[in-house]
Amino acid sequence: MPNCAFLILIALFFSSVSSAQSLRVGTTLWPGYEPLFLAQEIKAYKEDIRILHYPSASELLQAFKNQTLEAAALTLDEIISLAESGIEVDIILVLDISEGADVIMAKPEIKNMKGLIGARVAVESTAVGAYTLTRALEVHGIDIRKIRLINVEDSSHKETYKSNNADAVVTYEPFRTQLLKEGAIEIFNSSEIPGEIIDVLAVHKGIIQSHSDELLDVSQGWFKALKYIKDEPVSSYKFIASRMKVSTREVKESYFGLSLPDLKKNRVLLSGTPAPLIETFKHLAQHMKNNNLISSSFSSLTTVNNKFLPQSK
Repeated sequence: MPNCAFLILIALFFSSVSSAQSLRVGTTLWPGYEPLFLAQEIKAYKEDIRILHYPSASELLQAFKNQTLEAAALTLDEIISLAESGIEVDIILVLDISEGADVIMAKPEIKNMKGLIGARVAVESTAVGAYTLTRALEVHGIDIRKIRLINVEDSSHKETYKSNNADAVVTYEPFRTQLLKEGAIEIFNSSEIPGEIIDVLAVHKGIIQSHSDELLDVSQGWFKALKYIKDEPVSSYKFIASRMKVSTREVKESYFGLSLPDLKKNRVLLSGTPAPLIETFKHLAQHMKNNNLISSSFSSLTTVNNKFLPQSK
């Protein structure tokens, strides 16, 4: 019996060690994050990589704050918000750059951005939606005090619009496609603010050493998935469509507004002193200060780390 108990303890020990080395990566539903799941589907990961879906950006951010995730797919403005609350990260990968995929959808009678004056606008205040709305209003010269803000989770965008609880919704794919089917029109998209909405893979600074193999593996898996999309678009879009609950045609169209930087572009964005991505980060932080989205005294130790990019062939 003692020997049996000893063996059980040994098994539990190694089980806990294995679990501790799992890399948990959090995401929300967004076309730019889908290659993480595709890499899992095509068995591109060699290490224990767990890609976890969260219903909303708010829940994802909370999970990252609580350190129930080692890594997360986030926008730069979300990382700035995390940094303001004392959460410092390394950015190890640029996933996508929005070039029209983040949008404001409105009732047909609104027609354009000026039509938002006096309207009810639904937005998730803690996520990229708040930044998209702020910049859209700024670009079109509209005072935010002239619209009526309604805070909603991104998973409720379609229901909020259908139930007539909002006149416009700040959203993105696949909710954009769903709202088009409900008769909404697009009155703003991120092509009007090029290069400002960037999604990256962020990791807690404290896990860089303990999970170095897993971080390299998830990065390699990402680029294998991008190659698979290029080489096998039919099966790739079919898999992504099944996850996003849209048609394969709609999946393909959703990538028209997204740039997925390849390895070469990632090296450019994450290298140099300062790296181009850090310059973008600083400009974004200044804008958020100017619009009272973060404290005027904000400063951040957020850094980029290109050591986990695969070696060029």
